[in-house]
Amino acid sequence: MTDHTSRTTAHTATERTITSSAAGEPLDVLVIGGGVGGSYAAWRLLTGEVADDTSGIPSDPSARRVALAEASHRIGGRLESPAAPGAPELHAEFGGMGFTSHNTILTALVDDVFDLRAQPFPRGGGSNLFYLRGERFTADQLANGYEVPYQLDAADRGKGPMTLIVDAIERVLPGATGYSPAEWKQVQADTIFAGRHLREIGLWNFLLMNMSAEAFAFAHDATGHFFEVSNWNCAQALPWLLGDGNASYRTLTDGYDQLPITCAKRFVDAGGLLQTELAAEGIAANDDGTLRVSFGDAGTADARRVVLAMPQRALELLAPSSIVLGRPDLSPAVGSVTGHRVMKIFLAYDTPWWQQLGITDGSSSTDLPLGQCWYFSPVAGQGNTNSLLMASYNDTLATTYWEGLEGGQAFVNPAGTGPFWSAQAPSALMVEEVQRQLAEVHGSVTIPAPYAAAYRDWSVDPFGGAFSTWNVGADADAVEAVMLQPDPTVPLHVVGSTYSSDQGWAEGALATAERLVTERLGFARPPWLPARAS
Repeated sequence: MTDHTSRTTAHTATERTITSSAAGEPLDVLVIGGGVGGSYAAWRLLTGEVADDTSGIPSDPSARRVALAEASHRIGGRLESPAAPGAPELHAEFGGMGFTSHNTILTALVDDVFDLRAQPFPRGGGSNLFYLRGERFTADQLANGYEVPYQLDAADRGKGPMTLIVDAIERVLPGATGYSPAEWKQVQADTIFAGRHLREIGLWNFLLMNMSAEAFAFAHDATGHFFEVSNWNCAQALPWLLGDGNASYRTLTDGYDQLPITCAKRFVDAGGLLQTELAAEGIAANDDGTLRVSFGDAGTADARRVVLAMPQRALELLAPSSIVLGRPDLSPAVGSVTGHRVMKIFLAYDTPWWQQLGITDGSSSTDLPLGQCWYFSPVAGQGNTNSLLMASYNDTLATTYWEGLEGGQAFVNPAGTGPFWSAQAPSALMVEEVQRQLAEVHGSVTIPAPYAAAYRDWSVDPFGGAFSTWNVGADADAVEAVMLQPDPTVPLHVVGSTYSSDQGWAEGALATAERLVTERLGFARPPWLPARAS
């Protein structure tokens, strides 16, 4: 069990501050951003083996001076997992929720390095629901030929949404569901579709040119999201959609944010300096080649190397007062991705009411603004029947619907609710509307009033979205390489999932950080990392 105290001790500021520690001798590395990429990069840079000393980082870890600065009060970035009030074993995953067996670095960290508790991630069963165009049907009914309320061609009838998408893709790329990573790289490099390189066309374009409008509408509606089939870079989207088809999914038992928290704790235990609530406001070059980071009223810190573990929007906010980032020639690279609006609304109940319908832990989907619902029933030994529902996992246009209900009287959470939950209470009107839509989706079952509620809108600054996707026309590999060090003459680096081939996954943040550490800064590959990871 992970309580509030253990969630915060990993990132409690010490008596030393980053600005005071850098007042004399510059830091060797200053990492800015305490999400997955930043906490992992800081830990690796402090503890890893230097194979090539061209970076100037001391070969002796005890001689290194590495610091990690995080603007908010917590470590985790877009991983945030507060426990539900009254059900401390149920974690509301406000951000990323899980990982797959294909996430090589992450899997090695969880199983071999940190020994974190993990469990299968629930995907739902045959009684989980679809509620589309006013009709309610189960996953089992769909699998057994239910006539969905869409005007499908004869060849498409009886097929599920993902099957329709796979069929569309395999009309152009036969056998794509079985492609290896190397084969996908070849597809991304060489495939021409409709007279264009695959990266010069959007996923929405590609799908609609290979399936009927009604088949696309069904596939879109049945996911509960738009981003999965939206018009992002097709060369990157296709392996993103199909690459994990045969993977197994897991999550962390004590909350997914335990991954960055554990990285940060290992970093501090090894002698690293971590400070939260310290926001960078600008970066300038010193005459001796070091960089000076301004933290506003908190002062400045000089470092021989600075790593920015930030999403696109945070970089844009920092750019006007920073070396390199504000240069016009870097704008195309920074702007080569688009952040996606995503909101999650969680409700806690004193009973798992959905079980009356045979619904199991996992998801249901609707074309209502709720998008997806995810059910989390009581765990063994919990001592009560308190349950958690991700009542709405919505994106793009649907997010703006819920934003229209923000403000006004807040929903009142129970006394003693932890700060990470209570600080994100939705409006009472928002909860009322969620309950109304839940009743429409689920039908005859009586839905009790929730006793607790919280939500997270990732479109706000400095996040600018829950994740980003590559724009049409972007050469993802080239941009990722540029962002690792935008100017070869300036020791400034950018890591994170935003500019990676695994956008929206923690693995993308880990992979770019590992590339920086090994390929650019001369560190040895860690012995625990399997050869296929990069």
